[in-house]
Amino acid sequence: MAAMVPTMMGVNEATKGTKDHENQRRKNARTQRSHLLVQCPSYEEPLQQRKAVHNAQVYLGTDGKVYITKSNCPQLSLFNGGFYPHPEFPPDNTAGFVTISGEAPPTLRWLYVDSKTHEVRWGGRQESQGNLCGPFDWTKDESRVTLEGWEGWMAVRLPRDEMYAKELDMEDTQGLWRLYFDQNDDGADLPPGAEVLEVILSRTMAES
Repeated sequence: MAAMVPTMMGVNEATKGTKDHENQRRKNARTQRSHLLVQCPSYEEPLQQRKAVHNAQVYLGTDGKVYITKSNCPQLSLFNGGFYPHPEFPPDNTAGFVTISGEAPPTLRWLYVDSKTHEVRWGGRQESQGNLCGPFDWTKDESRVTLEGWEGWMAVRLPRDEMYAKELDMEDTQGLWRLYFDQNDDGADLPPGAEVLEVILSRTMAES
């Protein structure tokens, strides 16, 4: 038995070292900046709507709202962020979600869900207060974003969005959608005339 003790201690230290290394890897991966790619996994949706949203990217509007589009628009800023400690959650958490804004100078801003409209928005601490700020997380394969433990993301297009797309001078005025979160799994009580697609958000690493 005495001869086995050093071996057992060595195995325990190696196991601890492996676990510590994995924890550090996960922490680094969570805080690494990424873009968000929108995918529409259901083939039951109308083809034209699905083509507009599938493989589109997430952008920040100057109005504090979060948009989905395949069109390049100088007035929209590509989401560029990741998981981040949030004061509403336990110490050492990475349950918040932040992005670098398109402001001058660029500023780190919170992503949150408006508690009344269920629309995903971005802003400072003051704007996010009283709204759903997390916990954000990822799926087991570390590729997709969750909120409150599930993927209730929706791409939503409102009747007035075509007019806003024209104001942005976008070529495809039908290709501007908004990002929503169906917090209560009840359709998010959207306005009349809204077009809706269930989507997932995949993380793609941003260039350093």
